[in-house]
Amino acid sequence: MNIHEGKRSTTEIISIDSQTLASYIYSKNEIKLNNLEKSNKDAFFISYLHTRDVISTIIDISRNIPDSDINDAIEIKVYDELALDSSIAYSMNYTETDSSDTKNRSFNVFLIDTNLLNTKFRFVCDKIPYIDYITTAPFLLKSLYHKNFIDADGTHGFVYFQKADAFLALYKNGEYLYSKSLHYSLREMNEKFCELMGERIDEDDFYKLLTHEGLRKSNTLYKEYLAQLFEEIFLYISDVLVFTKRTYAIDYVDKIYIGSEVGSFFGTDEYTKNYLGLEPFEFNFNIAINSKEWYIDQIHILMMLTAQHYIENLDDRLNFSLYKRPPALKERPAGKLLGVMAVSLLIGFAYPAYQFVYHSFLTLKMNQQTNTYNTIVQQTSLIRQELALLKTEKAKIDALVSSETSKFEFRKKLLNEIYSKKISYPMKAVVLTEIFALSNKNGCRLESIEFKKNVFHFNIRNSDEKKITEFIKDLTALKTYYVNTDKIQYDDTLKFYTSKIAIGLSHE
Repeated sequence: MNIHEGKRSTTEIISIDSQTLASYIYSKNEIKLNNLEKSNKDAFFISYLHTRDVISTIIDISRNIPDSDINDAIEIKVYDELALDSSIAYSMNYTETDSSDTKNRSFNVFLIDTNLLNTKFRFVCDKIPYIDYITTAPFLLKSLYHKNFIDADGTHGFVYFQKADAFLALYKNGEYLYSKSLHYSLREMNEKFCELMGERIDEDDFYKLLTHEGLRKSNTLYKEYLAQLFEEIFLYISDVLVFTKRTYAIDYVDKIYIGSEVGSFFGTDEYTKNYLGLEPFEFNFNIAINSKEWYIDQIHILMMLTAQHYIENLDDRLNFSLYKRPPALKERPAGKLLGVMAVSLLIGFAYPAYQFVYHSFLTLKMNQQTNTYNTIVQQTSLIRQELALLKTEKAKIDALVSSETSKFEFRKKLLNEIYSKKISYPMKAVVLTEIFALSNKNGCRLESIEFKKNVFHFNIRNSDEKKITEFIKDLTALKTYYVNTDKIQYDDTLKFYTSKIAIGLSHE
C-alpha cells in the first residue's frame, strides 16, 4: 500500500512503541498483540516520540514574508533564538496559531535531533521497512477531537504518566495549545516511592500497587508513602497549570483527563479536586469490540485513531517520520528511468517501420493532392473568365447608378427648397402676426426686426417699463417660442424704455 496514491482506508493499522517494541494491530474493529517481524508490509505503521525528546517554542514571523519563504524564515529564527548548534540536523515541523497581532504571524515550532530520531527507531527499522507516521505523544490527543470522543468546546487538560516519560497537554476548542514533559514518569515515581519508604520495591509490583490498591483504607502499609508521593506530584502539576494558565491567558480549565501507561491510579480523585480544583475524567478510550479483555496503553489507542485520520486527510504537518514508504515505482526516479528506457527501445524498433509506413502514406497523399490541384486549376480558369465578364458588367452598372444618384440628389434638394418656401415663410408670417398683436396689446412699438439663423431679433420701446415686461411675459406664456432679453434700459434722449428681444422659432 502506498499512502500517497490516494485517500483510501487500510484494513490494518499497526502501532509501535519504539522503546519497548511493544506493538498492536487494529483490524476489523479488534485490537491484538502484534509481532513486528511478521507484520504485513502493506499495513499502516505508526509510532510516537516522548514529549521530552522534542524541542518546542513559539515563533513570531512578519506577515510581509510570503508563504513560500515561511519555512526558511522560521528555521533561521529558531536557530537564532534557541541558539541551536548549526552542525546538528533537526527535523522541524510547525503549525500556525491564531494571533491578533496585525504585524506578525505566530507559529508553534517543534524540532527533534535527527540523530536522536534514528537512534530511537533503529531497532524498529530492523524489523519493518517503513514507518508511515511518527509524531509526539501530545499531538496524538488531537485524534480524540477528530473522532468525536471529546467535544471540542472549552479548554481541556491531559496528564498521562508513562514509564519513561510523563506529560501535560492543553487543548483549547479542539486545537493544540501547550505541552510539557513532567518530572514524574512511572519509573521516577517508583524511585521516589522507594526513597520515601526506605526500601526497594519491584517496578511491576509498584505499578500493581498504584492501579489495584492505591490509597485504599486497607492498604495501611503503603498508604502513607503513596499519600506523600501523590501530594508532591499533584502540587507540582498544579504549579505547571498555574504557570500555563497565566502565560496563555486561560481563565479556566473545563476538564482534565488523567491516566497512565499501566492503568488508572486508584484513589487519586481527591488530590485532583484539592490541588487542581477539577473533577478528574478517566483517560481511557475504547475503540475495539475486544478492548475490555485487557488494559491497553492508551497511547496505542491514540496512535490508531491518529492513523485513521491521517489516512483520510494525508496531513504531514506534524509527521516526523524519516522512514516513509517510497512512492510507487512509476513515480520514483528509478521507475521513471526504466520507463524512459522502455519507451526508447520501443521507439528504436518502431522507427524504421514508422518511416516506411509514413513514406507510403505521404506518396499516396501527394498523388491525391496532385489530382485535386489539377482539377482546381481548371475550375479556377473558368471562374476567372466569369469574373472578368462580371467585372465589365459591374462597371456599366456603377456608371448607371452614379448618373441616377446625381439626378436623385438634384431632385431631393429642389424638393427641400420648395418645402422650405411653402412651409417656413407662411410660418414666419403667422409668428410676426402673433407678435405684432401682443405688442399692440401692450402698447409697445417695434422699431426694427432682424431674422438670422431661425431667430427674430426685435428692438422695442415704450414709455412704461412695465408694458415691456408684460409683453415679454405674454410671449413666454405662449410656450411656443424661446424668448431671451438681456435688459430693459431707459433712453434719456428719446425719453423711452428700450429692450432687445430674441425670439426663437421652435417649429423651424
